[in-house]
Parts: sequence; C-alpha cells; structure tokens
Amino acid sequence: MRKHFFISLMFFPAFVKATPEDGMLLNLIASGQKPSSQSLFSDGTTEWRGGLFTDTKTPKKPKFYDLALRYTRKYDVPLSLVLGIIETESNFNPNAVSHKGAKGLMQLMDMNSRHWKIDPFIPEQNIKVGTAMISRLLGKYQGNIDLALAAYNAGEGNVRKYRGIPPYRETQQYVIKVKRKMRKYDDYNPPQSLENYSLFLKKHN
Repeated sequence: MRKHFFISLMFFPAFVKATPEDGMLLNLIASGQKPSSQSLFSDGTTEWRGGLFTDTKTPKKPKFYDLALRYTRKYDVPLSLVLGIIETESNFNPNAVSHKGAKGLMQLMDMNSRHWKIDPFIPEQNIKVGTAMISRLLGKYQGNIDLALAAYNAGEGNVRKYRGIPPYRETQQYVIKVKRKMRKYDDYNPPQSLENYSLFLKKHN
C-alpha cells in the first residue's frame, strides 16, 4: 500500500494545471522584478501554491486594467484614481455618451479629442488622453485631488472663479463619488508608482 501511495504522489502533478494570471507576470516584468525560481511541481507563482494550500483568492482585476496601468505609470498618476474616474464617468463602457456629448471611458469632450487627434471610443486612446489630462490637473493644483477632479468635471475656469470646488451639485457629488470609488482600487496601486506621491498616501487628501 505504501508503494502505491508514493507512486500516486509521483504522478499527481501531471493532473494539476497551473494557470498563472497574465497580469501578475506583466507586473513583474514591468517593475524589473524576477519571478521566483521554479520548483519541480509548479511554475513558482503564488497563485498556484495558494490554490492548493490556502483559500486565498486573487482579486479580479477590473476591465481595461492593463491600459490604465500603462498610462498611469507613464503620466505618474495613482492607478486607483484613474479607475475611479472611469467607473464614475462611464462604468467601464467604452461607448458611453453623456447628455453633454462627453464620450468614452473617461468621458472626453470633442474639443479634447480633436486637440489630441484621437477617437474617444477607442479605449486605449481615451485612457491615454484622460490620464494625461488628470495628470496635468494634479500638477497644476499641487496634488490636490479634489481640485483636480472638480476641474476635470466643471472646467478649470470654474475652479478659478470660485477659488475651489464650484458650488454645483453635480461637481460636488462627482468629487465625492470618484474618491469613494478610488478606495475600492487602492490595493491595485503598484507600490513603485506611489513612492513619490506622498499627498496621495495621506487619505487621498
């Protein structure tokens, strides 16, 4: 019986198929880290080991995660902020159009799309421009997320006019909604992207 037990152990790995999540490998490559050395029975990923020995589940990444990650790194913006904007603006619908004519995932107005010469309904182009815009606003307002979001929603002119968040219910609710949704995505922020973003680390100011 003991002989049969050891024979079973030898062939057990053949029936287990490790399926590491592509996003994790991409993150390792992008951050310059090296995957851990492979063992005889696994590909070395924590997902494979976790599936066998723990009940821990890897959280499901939101739609367009990889595109958002790429451009938040490019423009030095917290990933959770962009994901929060996308969910608030379009609920991850790349074909969304508002009653004011804003289009796509991050609800870009036509004047912005024309300026950047993009098609707002193409997710990558929309996220690239929307992220670049919020990055510029964060720089203008010295990292103040409330003012950056208010300007993104109501325009920089109105923020200047009222010297802060404009007294528009829509804009005030917009800032609250985005910051609330940001907290859902805090765990997705790559640590290296926040090293120089101290204001963001302080409770989203």
